[in-house]
Order: sequence, then structure tokens, then C-alpha cells
Amino acid sequence: MELMSTSAELTIADYIDILRRRKWMIVGAVVVCLTASVALYEVLPKTYRSTTTILLEGQKIPENYVKTGVEGKVDSRLYAVQQIVMSRTLLSKIGEQFGLITPQMSSFERESVVQSMRQRTQVTKMRLGHLKGQDTTEGFTLSFDHTDPVITMKVAEALAAQFIEQDLKLREQMLEGASEFLEQELRLAEAKLEEQEQAISAFRAKYMGELPQQMEANLRTLDRLQMDVIAARDNVQAAKNKIEVLDQRIKEAAAAAAQGVAQTVPTISGQPTHGGDPLLARLAELERNLTALSAEYRDNYPDIVLLRKEIDAVKAQLALKYGVQKEEVQQGSPKLIDPIVLDLMRQRDEAVKDLEARQDRLRRLLEQVKDYEGRVERTPMREQELSILVRDYDNMQKNYQALLDKRLNARLAENLEKRQKGEQFRILDPANLPIAPESPKQYMILLGGLVVGCGLGGGAAFALELFRPAFRRVEQVEGALGVPILAGIPSFSTLIRTEAKQLASSNPRIEGSKKSRLLAYLGRGQDRAMASSQEGADLVSPVIAWNVVAKWWPDSMISEQYRVAATRLALMAREHEHPVALVTSSILGEGKSTTTLNLGYTFAHALDKRTLIIDCDFKRPSTSRYLGKPYAPGLSDYWSGTHPIDSCIHQIDEVPLWVLPAGTESHRVFELSKIRELEHLLNELKPRFDQILLDTPPVFPLADLNFLSRLADILVFVIMAGKTGRDVVEKALKALRPSCKLGIILAGVESTSMPYYHYYHHHDEARAVARYAARR
Repeated sequence: MELMSTSAELTIADYIDILRRRKWMIVGAVVVCLTASVALYEVLPKTYRSTTTILLEGQKIPENYVKTGVEGKVDSRLYAVQQIVMSRTLLSKIGEQFGLITPQMSSFERESVVQSMRQRTQVTKMRLGHLKGQDTTEGFTLSFDHTDPVITMKVAEALAAQFIEQDLKLREQMLEGASEFLEQELRLAEAKLEEQEQAISAFRAKYMGELPQQMEANLRTLDRLQMDVIAARDNVQAAKNKIEVLDQRIKEAAAAAAQGVAQTVPTISGQPTHGGDPLLARLAELERNLTALSAEYRDNYPDIVLLRKEIDAVKAQLALKYGVQKEEVQQGSPKLIDPIVLDLMRQRDEAVKDLEARQDRLRRLLEQVKDYEGRVERTPMREQELSILVRDYDNMQKNYQALLDKRLNARLAENLEKRQKGEQFRILDPANLPIAPESPKQYMILLGGLVVGCGLGGGAAFALELFRPAFRRVEQVEGALGVPILAGIPSFSTLIRTEAKQLASSNPRIEGSKKSRLLAYLGRGQDRAMASSQEGADLVSPVIAWNVVAKWWPDSMISEQYRVAATRLALMAREHEHPVALVTSSILGEGKSTTTLNLGYTFAHALDKRTLIIDCDFKRPSTSRYLGKPYAPGLSDYWSGTHPIDSCIHQIDEVPLWVLPAGTESHRVFELSKIRELEHLLNELKPRFDQILLDTPPVFPLADLNFLSRLADILVFVIMAGKTGRDVVEKALKALRPSCKLGIILAGVESTSMPYYHYYHHHDEARAVARYAARR
């Protein structure tokens, strides 16, 4: 048979149930921890704290006259002062002043004391700004703790004095630094202002003529130049016309000279002149003749020789006439020009020079026009650049003036602080002499003890549950073992306790010993409770029969669950005509005998079956004791041969229920050879009974059950809820390895998890009391 070994997750109900079951363990741990907390409070050293209140006092002169020079939030200034006061230097001085630091201390010890003083000092801000509509600091409290209350007060006073002194120094330093800074900034601003003035002057000098204020003059000059350009263009055109006329006259005079004809040539002034040299004309004629003869005759031809001589004579005359060398006299030579032509050429040269002068003036006029047009076009850009320079200059001038005003205010504020007329801290509540210790706090130690106690107790309770888990609900058994559950039997505790009170109040004659026996129920170890009642086998109190709940509380939820278990057991054994059910458990004290009796009574009374209960637990027989019947004669007496089987079987009341007890104690020796005899006995008894229940010993530590389980058709395994560990149950089932059907009954289930329990319980209280009184 394969078993499922899974651990179900705990729910909130499980945790509450654990706390309820282990409440005394938790209470004990809490009591012990609280006691230890009280002792710890008495042993721990006491510390005292002295507190002084320092208020921020405003300046004594209205800000309309003199503004404060220390700007910013008080929080930042307070933080800066706190860092100065909490420095190693100041704390060392205060420690040496009040004996906290001695010259014999090492550097490490001195540093430890300073660090301790720093940690013991607390500064708490006072927020009063909500009265002004803003969150600001209006003061603070300074406290210091120590084991000596006098030293605590003195150190707190010294620290408060240092806060005030360092705040004044800090404010003076801030104002002095502000004045020095403003002085430097003022010099820098003055230098930049002068530099900007020079830049503006350089700009005006560099772009003279393009400045915005010269725009109108430039436009007028541009108009005048355009008129001059028009006139200059007319003059240039006139000069060009004159040159053309002279060129024409020169050409005409040159043509006339070449033809040797004297003609009248008009001059520029319009007066006619005679032009053409006869010698040049003769020279030209002779050269033409020479050319013509040379083409026909040789050079020594007489006419040719004569012509050459004549040509030389004419050249000599021309050279003499024009004052040139004879070799330079040639036809068309510029040195042989006619004086009239030369005069015309001279006039043309003068006209050309005049044209160039006029063109040069026109070019200069055009350049001037272009220059002024450029000036006009660049004037908006220069205006923008100049406006930037002027704007920067104005800003610098305003900045310079503002720095002048700030420097004046800074000097006034500096004088205000030096005369202590400004904002400053003032001690509102001096340091007090502490009377009651601040720490350790008693309620905190007690609360800690309570928390630790609850933690230890709860942790121990949960540890016990986790390290030795047990089954407590039916669904846990089904999920972990995978075995069908016949029923979950509620705990007898509430039922029996209530009935005992009812009996004690209704029948005071019941003895105390019987009342205690009445409380021997399944959930509280009835086997151990009844061990003291075995003085004699024949003297058994009828009160013990109350373990048979199915008899005395037939309408209770417990009896109802027994009926459910009996019905399911009958359905499991429906293929057997006379089934044999073996009832056992893992260990002693799980209620297997009580379960056997209640199942047997339920089979006989509710299902009307002839039922036989055989007590096979020879070591600790319980069925006879619970039913109020003698132990003998029984099974051991039958096996010993002293009694027949019919005399050993005893009927219980008027129901078809019989019991075969274990027998005489001296004969209760179960040997392995008896298995065969028990098997024969069962085969003999099966035809006489509809149901046979075997109350067998537990699986551990005996080995009898391994042999007895072979005789059963169904094995009923009883598990005590909250008592037997899961590992023990699993080991027991693995050790049995039953070949027959297996069903589990979970006994001792908490009544609160069973529906309708209180209904059945309260409904039957009066009836059970009446039944018991009638039996007595």
C-alpha cells in the first residue's frame, strides 16, 4: 500500500488552534520574560536629560531703516551652527571643563568621549511658522543626557551658550564676507563699465559715417553725388566727341600729305589751314618711278641710277628741313609729319587727357555714391550693434549702482550685528536640573519583555507543532495518507465536563473518586486515568461505562459520528457475510478500545447487528473495564481449557452486543501459536454473529498486530488528533502493510470544528442525567 507523505499548509484557523492549545506555554514564557524585564530595569544604569529652550529673536531696528544682511532660512543657519558646536574642538573644551575628559586619557578615549557627547546631544526645532502662514523655525530645544544630573545641566548650559556665541560669529563673518565680496564686485563692475565705454567710443570711431545719427546727412550727400554723376557723364561724352573729331581731321591731313596735294584742312576751331609738303610729294613720286623701273630694268640702268641720286638729294633736303638724319627720311615716317598734323595730334592728346580726367572724376563720383549707399545700407546693422553696446552699458551702469547700494546696506548691517542689534538667538528656558531618569524607559523594557515572551512562547509552540506535526482535522489525514476516512470523532472533554457538573449538582451522593473517573475520556488519556482502578478485576464502577458514549449520549454528535463510522464500515464489508474488523492504533493511548466499544454498541443498537467484541490486547485489556464487566472468564481461559467458549462470552445489556474479554491475568500469554487457534475460533464464531470487532494492541512497540491483521477483513486504524505524530502514523501503516481494506477514524477532533455539536450537546444534557440517575 503506497502512502502519500505531504505536508499541508497551515491556515489561519490552524495558527489560532495552535495558540489555543499551547496557551499555557506562551503564558509561562511571557511571565518569565516580564520578570526578567523588571530585573533588567533595576540593574541597568539610569541616565538623566537636561533641556534648554532657545528662541529666535528678531532685530531691534525696523527693517524699513536697516535691512538684515543675513538672508536664507533659519534651518540652514542652525545646521551650520550645530556643525560648529558639535565639532571635536568645542566638545573637547566642554568635556575638559566639566571633567568628562581628563589629561590622562589617550587619544582613542578622548575621541570616544567626544563621539559619546555628540550622540547624547539632541537639537529639536520648534516649528511656529504656521502662525505666519509658512513653515519656518522660530527656535529650538537643546538637550544633553548623562548619568550625573548636575553635569547634565552644566553641559547643556555650556552648549546653549556656544550656540548663541557661534551664531553671532557666524553672522558677523557672513556680513564681513558679504562686504568684502561686494567691494570686489564693485571694482570689477567699475572696470567693466569703463571697458564698455571704451568699446562704445571705438565703435563710433570705427564706423564713423555709418552711425544712426548720420543717416540724414548721408542721404543728402548721396543725392548731391548722383547729380554730379549725371553731369560728369555728360562731360565724358563731350570729351569723347571731341576726340572723334580730331581723329577724323588727322586722317584727312595725313591722306592729303600722302597725295602731295596742298589742301585746306579745317582745325578744331573751324579755321582752314594749308597742309602737304612738296618735297614729300616729290619723294613719293620718285620712289614710285624707281619701283616701276626696277621692275623692268636692272639696278645699273641709267634712269634707275639717276632716280636714286635724285631721291638722295630730296632726302637730304627733307633731312635738313626737318632736322633729322638722312637715314630716318622715309615715306610715312612720323618724324616727317606735317606741323599742321602735329598740331592736330597735340590737340587730340590733350583731349584724351581731358577725357581721362573726366572719366576719373566720374569713377570717383561713382565710388563715392557706392560708398554712401553702403553706409546707408549698413546703418540699421550699425544701429543694432550700437544698441547692444549701449544696452550692455546701461545694464552695467545699473549693476554698478545696485552694487553701490548693496555695499552701503552691507556696511550698515555689519555695524548692526557688531552692536548686537540684529536677529539673534536668546535663551528662553534655561537648562533644568533633571530629577527623574530618562532611560531606561520602564514601559519600553516591559513591552520588550512582553514581545520577547510572546515571541519565545509562540515560537516554541509553533516549533513543537512544526517539528512534530500531528493530524488535527479529517482533511489533513485524507490529504497526507490518501486513505478513506470513516469518521472524525469529536473530543469527549466538553461533553464529559458538562455532564459531570450536571451530575454533581443533581446527585451529591456521587463519590469524588467516581467523579474523577468520569473525566477519563479519550482526549485526555483515559488509559492512564483508569490505571489506578485496577485493584481488582471484579470491582469496576459503573461510572466507567460512561466511556461508551454511544450508549449514554445516543443523540450527541459523538454518537452520530460513530454511527457514520459504523455505516461506512458496513458498506466497506458488504462483500463479506460475517466481516471481521480489526481496530488498532499506532501507539498506546489513542482510544482504540473506546472506539471499539462505541463501534460495537452502534452496530448492535443502531444497525441491529449481532456484534461480538473480542479483547485481543492481553497486555492492557480495557473493554471489560470500560463496560463494567469482569475480566474472567475470557479468551485466555478458553485457550487454557478451564472454561468453554459460551461461558466466556458476556452479553451487554439488552442489545445484541457480546464481549469476549482477555481472560484471567495469569493465563494472558499470547504466543504466535495462538494465531492459528484464534483463526479457528473466529471461523467458529462467524456464523453466530453479524459483525466481529477485534480490540488489538497498538502497532508500536509490540509485534502481535502483524499476525493478527491477517485474520481481519477490514482494518480500522485509530489516530488521536493532535497527539500522534504524522511520522509515527506513516511508519505504523508501512509496518502493517495490510492486505485487507483500511479505514481511518480520527479521534479527539476539536468540537468547534464539528458542525451542530453544541446543538446535540445541549439537547441531551438533561436526558443523560436522568438516565444515569435511573441506573443508580
